[in-house]
Amino acid sequence: MFVGSMLIDIKFAPNDFELPDQCWEHVFKFLMHHENNNHSSCDLKPLSVVSKYFLSVTNRLRYSPTIKPHIRHNLPCLFRRFPNLTSLNLNNIHGDLDKLIQIPGFPLNLTSLHLSFITTYQLLRAFSTKITTLTSLTCSFVGCLRSTEMSKIANCFPNLQLFYLNHCYDIHEESIAHVLKTCCNIRHLNLDRCSGVKLHGINFQVPKLEVLNLSYTEFDDQTLDVISKICRGLLQLVLESCHNITKEGVMHVVENCTQLREINLKCCVEVLSEVITLMVSSSLSLRKIIVPYRGLFTNEQIQLFLCQGCLIC
Repeated sequence: MFVGSMLIDIKFAPNDFELPDQCWEHVFKFLMHHENNNHSSCDLKPLSVVSKYFLSVTNRLRYSPTIKPHIRHNLPCLFRRFPNLTSLNLNNIHGDLDKLIQIPGFPLNLTSLHLSFITTYQLLRAFSTKITTLTSLTCSFVGCLRSTEMSKIANCFPNLQLFYLNHCYDIHEESIAHVLKTCCNIRHLNLDRCSGVKLHGINFQVPKLEVLNLSYTEFDDQTLDVISKICRGLLQLVLESCHNITKEGVMHVVENCTQLREINLKCCVEVLSEVITLMVSSSLSLRKIIVPYRGLFTNEQIQLFLCQGCLIC
C-alpha cells in the first residue's frame, strides 16, 4: 500500500475479514425484506447448505414455526435450533403436552399461539402457567371451550390483543363478557359462527376494540345497539350472513361508532339499498361497505358513492 511516496506493508489476519453475527443477521433480514416486497418467498436453505455457520444465523431469524403432530417429540431440538421464537402453531396437536413447558429452552417470550382443532383444555393450561407475554391467541374449532375454560383463559392471558374464537359453538355471553372485562387491551375479536353468543347484557365500555367479526351468528338489532354503545372505537365490523339485522341495528352502529371505516354486510338480506345510501350520507368515516349482494347498485351509483369517499363492493 502506498502512502505518499512510501510503500507500507500491511498484513491482515484471517479474522480481520470475519463479520460479526449481527452483520450477517442484517444482511439476511435485508434479503428477506427485499423478497417480500417483490411478492416472492425468500428461501434461506441454500445459505445453510453453504455453511453451518450461516445455518446458525438464519435459525435465529425464524420466529414462527408450525408444529406437526408427528414431530412433537422432537420439540427440545426444535427449541434449541430456533431460540428466538415468538409465535407457535400447534394446530391439530392432541394429547397432554404438560411436559412441553418443562423442556429446556421452551419459548417463554411467545406473543402468538395457535391452538385450533385441539380436543382438550389441558393444552391451554400447560401454556398459561409459564407464558405471560401472549398478545394473540387463536382457538378456532375448539369444542372444549366453555364458560369455565374461557374465564381461565382471560385470567391467564390478560394482555391479549387479538383473540380468534371462530367456530367455537359452546361459548356464551357470560364468557365473552368476562374476557372483554379482564383483557382490557383487546383490539381484534373474532366470533365468527359462535352461535351461542348474544352480548345483550354487557354494560361496560370496551374502548380499545377495533375489529369485531360476528359473521354467521344470530346477532340482531338489539345486539348491534349494545355494540354501538360499548365499542365506540370500532374501525371494522364484519356481519356476513347475519340474517336478523335490519336498518335499525346498522344505523345504531353508523351513528354511534364515529370512527367506523369498514362494514361487511354480505348476505344480510334485510339490509336494503336505501339503507346503504343512508349509511354513506350519515357517516364521515366510512370508507368501504360490502353490500348484501351484487347488483344492488349500478356502476353510476357506485361512482357517486366513491366521490363521497366510500367504496361499495
